[in-house]
Order: sequence, then C-alpha cells, then structure tokens
Amino acid sequence: MERALKVLDHIPPYNTHKVGVVFVDRNQTQEQQVLSNTFGSSRYMEFLRGLGQLLPLKDTPPDAVYLGGLDRNGADGPFAYFYQDDITQVIFHVATLMPTRPTDPLCSNKKLHIGNNFVTIIYNGSQLPYAFGMIKGQFSFAEVLVEPLPGSMNRVSVRAKKGLEEVVR
Repeated sequence: MERALKVLDHIPPYNTHKVGVVFVDRNQTQEQQVLSNTFGSSRYMEFLRGLGQLLPLKDTPPDAVYLGGLDRNGADGPFAYFYQDDITQVIFHVATLMPTRPTDPLCSNKKLHIGNNFVTIIYNGSQLPYAFGMIKGQFSFAEVLVEPLPGSMNRVSVRAKKGLEEVVR
C-alpha cells in the first residue's frame, strides 16, 4: 500500500500526449530530407502558432509541464510548442525547432522523439503526394496530413497504420 501511494504521487493529474510535427518542402521524398529541415514556409509557421504556445524549454519546470522526453538543456533545441487545457497537456516534437547537426546526417536525435510518438502531423508543402509512413518509427500509428490550399485554407486528412484504419474513420 505504501508503494502504491508513493507512485500515486508521481502520476500527473491530467492527460499527457506527445505529437510529432514535420515540414515536407518541395521535392522532398525521403525521411532524411524531411527531418533535416530547419525551417518551413510562412504558412507552416502560421500553422505552428495555432498549435499552442511557444515554450522555452530551459525555463520550464518538468514537474508542472509535460515535456515528453525533451531535454531542457538545449540538446533538443531551446523551444517547443505546448497546448494545455483543464485536463490535457500536449507537447509537440517539432522537427524544425530541433537542431540539425552535421555529425548526425540521419537526424537520429530528431527521429528518436518523432518516431516514438503515436501521432505525427505532416505539414506537406511539397505539392507532391505524401507517402504514408515516410517518417518511420516503432510507435507511429497515425499521421495527420495537412496540405495548404489556396487562400488560407488547409486540407486535413488522417491516416493510420494497417489494422487501425477503422479507429480513425
């Protein structure tokens, strides 16, 4: 009973989620190209601002804000987008906010976070069809595909791994 009470102390009083976000630029068809992006279009930046608030990781207390494994000391970049309401906290692992290192050409550090999320948002600015599963990961079960349309509209679709399609319909 004592052990159970100690564990209960460490369970946050809200739901926590982590979601990957990547930007696909023109003519990009490979995972490494997409993960290497260090910025996106102005439409993509506007989309990011709509996800939540930009959080300085260094100044964020991990006992109050769910960081989803992001390093507060700069290894995963200085900022992340974060959403919170009364019962939920969502941290967004945004590839363009994470450092792209010359010593890591496969972007393994970015993929460590993004590939271990259940959901990844793909902002497809390439104007090419996006191949489901381009960003591979052990836990990548669903992708939210956002495609900019003329004006300020976006087409949004959700795709899931084989066997889970019925869950997202």
